[in-house]
Amino acid sequence: MQIKAVAFDVDGTLYPNASMYLRSIPFALRRLCLMYSFAKVRRQVRKQRPIEDLGETQARMLAERLRISPERARERIDSEIYGTWEEVLDRVSPYPHVRECIESLKELGLAVAVTSDFPVDSKLARLNLDGLFECRLWTERSGYLKPHPEPFVMLAECLGLAPHEILYVGNSYEYDIMGAKRVGMHAAHRVKRPVPQTIADFSFGDFRELARWVRAKVA
Repeated sequence: MQIKAVAFDVDGTLYPNASMYLRSIPFALRRLCLMYSFAKVRRQVRKQRPIEDLGETQARMLAERLRISPERARERIDSEIYGTWEEVLDRVSPYPHVRECIESLKELGLAVAVTSDFPVDSKLARLNLDGLFECRLWTERSGYLKPHPEPFVMLAECLGLAPHEILYVGNSYEYDIMGAKRVGMHAAHRVKRPVPQTIADFSFGDFRELARWVRAKVA
């Protein structure tokens, strides 16, 4: 196995989703229809192909559900979903040993990258993880969301590497692991219990385990 870079998903991978969801309750209760409708739209978009304009498509689909204009739907996505909701992360901490793991990978000479289906830069700053990554990718910029291949291909292009030289680390088996493997990347699954007959190259629950495994592979 030849690994030259390690790329991380953000949500649920670098920090616990449960902590985020718990602190999101007051925000969600004030916007139940918006949050429910946006979640439905995202599930549809992940299965749709082709998509000419992802931002326009999800705004139009949300507008139909909320019975508002596409322009107003896009405003609400930008200001509330991508804006106000993200502020919850100010009270969320990364998983233990995340920074330590990333820094140890860099010491091995590996490039490190990060991806998310939501805006990346301010999220990393709120988690105190900014400045660690050579490549930061918001998957929407590729025109598709995971598990479509475009975000993973764009990630490889950002790193200047072939997919088989990249280890992708994520918590979602369907979106992260299956998506990465389909384009030829290696995959590490952050999960409490390994999925039966998993296609992941490695499953782990502690980031120190991931660091040790990668170190053994590149030694």
